[in-house]
Amino acid sequence: MSHSFKLFRLQQINTLLDKGHAKLKEIDRLLVDDHQVQMSQQRLDQAKNARYEADKNLRMAEQNVIEQRLKIERSQASLYGGKVVNPKELQDLQLESEALDRYLTTLEDLQLEAMLASDEAEAKFLEISDQHSAVLTQDIEQKDELTANKAELIQDLERQESEREAAAANIDSPYLQLYEALRLQKNGIAVARVLDKTCAACGSTLSATTFRSAQVPTKLTRCTTCGRILYVG
Repeated sequence: MSHSFKLFRLQQINTLLDKGHAKLKEIDRLLVDDHQVQMSQQRLDQAKNARYEADKNLRMAEQNVIEQRLKIERSQASLYGGKVVNPKELQDLQLESEALDRYLTTLEDLQLEAMLASDEAEAKFLEISDQHSAVLTQDIEQKDELTANKAELIQDLERQESEREAAAANIDSPYLQLYEALRLQKNGIAVARVLDKTCAACGSTLSATTFRSAQVPTKLTRCTTCGRILYVG
């Protein structure tokens, strides 16, 4: 078994491990990500506050109507109670009563508007509350699925790590040290496959001498352009 093949096999395992650890990191990020839940909670809080304000406005409008009706009752009691007999005073009371009636109409219109606004705010709150419940349910389901995927991924990584250790144990120390150094320098890819006499990592065409050298099982040949170890297979 050639040195380049052993290193290429180790490269394949390390690539799987790198991808697995990157996926594990992404899963961990998603598990703590509650952005959607927070946004949904904010919308729910806003709807709740809007409902509270609408209810408060409705109660105020209802109270204003009640107080206005009491004023009208007192005015009419004075007007028709018989205690006031002066024509001028009676005329003033009559005008006051009519003004109170007109303002009551305005207050009742405002009460109706407040009632409609309160109903709308209540309906909106219930709608957003249902949406929030759906978001929470979806978040729980996604987190459960991610947790299961994480457990499975950890098992795969443990198995791949054992394979990596076994593969590395069969490689001579100088070659392994070179491989590890290149992995650090070359963004994790130390060994490049040769495809159609071309380095698959950097795309450079190999010279005839380099290509023949890369075919020798007992030698390690490196790409003259990117410096990676070449594997012909």
